[in-house]
Parts: sequence; C-alpha cells; structure tokens
Amino acid sequence: MKDLILITAHCPTNEQVEKLEKCVDSVIKTNRHILLISHTHIPIHIQNKCQYYFYDYLNETSDDYDLFGHNSFATSEFVIQSRFFQKTFYGFAIYRMFSMASQVAINFGYKKLHHIEYDCELLDKSLIDEHSGLLDTYDSILYTNDGTPDGFLFGSLKSFKVSSLPEMFKTYNRGYIEDEMKNIEPTHLESLTKKLFIDSGNVLFKDDNNLTNQSFKKGSKFETIGVHYTLYYNRIDGTVNIFYRSMNQHKEDIVVIVNDRIVRFTTIPNQWYIRVLGLIDEVNYVRIDNSVRCLYEKTFDDDFKQVFANKSYITFHEKDN
Repeated sequence: MKDLILITAHCPTNEQVEKLEKCVDSVIKTNRHILLISHTHIPIHIQNKCQYYFYDYLNETSDDYDLFGHNSFATSEFVIQSRFFQKTFYGFAIYRMFSMASQVAINFGYKKLHHIEYDCELLDKSLIDEHSGLLDTYDSILYTNDGTPDGFLFGSLKSFKVSSLPEMFKTYNRGYIEDEMKNIEPTHLESLTKKLFIDSGNVLFKDDNNLTNQSFKKGSKFETIGVHYTLYYNRIDGTVNIFYRSMNQHKEDIVVIVNDRIVRFTTIPNQWYIRVLGLIDEVNYVRIDNSVRCLYEKTFDDDFKQVFANKSYITFHEKDN
C-alpha cells in the first residue's frame, strides 16, 4: 500500500462524531489505509474502521492575538475588519497532528499522504486516484480559492509526496510556528502551510471551487469555531459594538453582558445583527451567551482597549452625492 489517508478530528459533540463517521466511511471506499488522529476520544467502532488511530491529549491552543489573522465582513455601506473574528489560534494542535502523520507515513513506507478534515466527505474516490497519479509529477497538491499560489488556502483537502515533505511539517517545532505566524502576511495558518510547500518543492495548485458536491463535500465549521461574530470599535462615536451572523437553522437568543448591563437580541437564520454595547472608555468586561453556553468573554483593560481599537473596527464607504 503506497497511499495513506490522514483524517484529523476534534469531535466534542455527538453531531461532530456523526460527521467524522461519515467521513471515515467515505474514505474507506478508496481501499487505502486510514490514519485517524484526534484531540478528543473517538468511539471504538469508528477506530476499528481505520488502520491507525492516535489520540493526542494536548489540544494546545493560544489566545495570543498576535497569532490571529484579520478577517472581514463587507456590505455596500461598510466593512468590518477584525482580528477577533478568530477566537483562538489552533495551529499548534494541527501541526502536532501533521508531524505524527508524517512520521507514520515515513516509518511505515508510504509514498503518498492525503489529508482530509473530519467534517468533509469524499464522494468520488477517483479524486484520490487523481491526486495519487499527479504526485508522480508534483511534490504536493493544494487547493486555493482561485487555483493560484496567491489565493487563500482551502485546508480541508491536500496531498503530498512523502519524500518531499517540508522539515517543519514533518517535525513539530512550536517555537518555529509561533515565530513564523508573527511575521507572515497575511497572518493565517493557511499562509504558513502554503509557504512551507511552495518553498520545499513543486506544488500543483487547484481551484477549490471545482470541488463539486458530486466529488467532495466541504465541511462548515464557522459556528463551532466562532468566526461568525466579533466585537469591534466604531471610531466615529467611540463605541464597542457586536457583529453577529447567524449560522444556525433555528433562532438564537443572544445575551451580551457588558459590565453589569445586559443586551439581548434574537437571531433569525442567515441574518446578521449589530448592537451597540457602550463607549470604549466605559466597557470593562464583555461576555456573550447564546442561551446554551458561554461563547466568549473578554476583559477590556487599558492595554487591550488600545490594541482592540487598532485591530477591530468598522469603516464606512463614502456615499456619492
């Protein structure tokens, strides 16, 4: 067996475990060996479907905002640019998985390594056949949103020639990851992954828009990782505001605690909302709940307020007269 398929997982809920099992079942059809690595314990019946299973106890994340990338939400009237759409940096945890998978592939004689994230499904096994054939010519196959090296990396599907794996991909180095993330532009983990493979060999870039529902089902982790909402600063009136985009198919009762005040609003599926929370000079603490759990909480001390105002803000478009 020359090909190994890596499935990376973090499944704290039953819904996520169900998605993982669908992913594993779809990959089994390729008749290739499966390596499942997870930062949560996985039911034994799913483990039994894989040739290798690893549980990594250290799901290391960081709330160092210097590791966060800027994201934005735009309308015809304004743009919200915020480093705090991202709530945590998970690159350390993911690269631990990549290093484990690389060493398994190297030590057990696999020639090609394919990576799929747990909430995706491989609907056409010929996609892996195609990748495997292309790896006879290329060192890696990556997807971006426009099929070019300058595009944003789609991280849920990629393939590599094991003999050409970059050193910092196959050997875990936390310090290297932290240093690179604080210097790379744009500041996204995907930028680091793309850079490693561009620097190490011949990359074939493909357009992820060509991954149709007939060949590959993409996952949607926006709600689970919290990038559908952010706090931001309005420079015009000096206020802290919340932007919240509903990603659920049901209503949500959002409760925002601001110091000792409460701001409430109810969301409708596929709608976005903005609410003023108070003057930045007066906001010292914010907590966001969705009637099920606490989504986010942050203390606003003087140092953070200065960072926040520069890293998360709204810009209004000029109107034509």
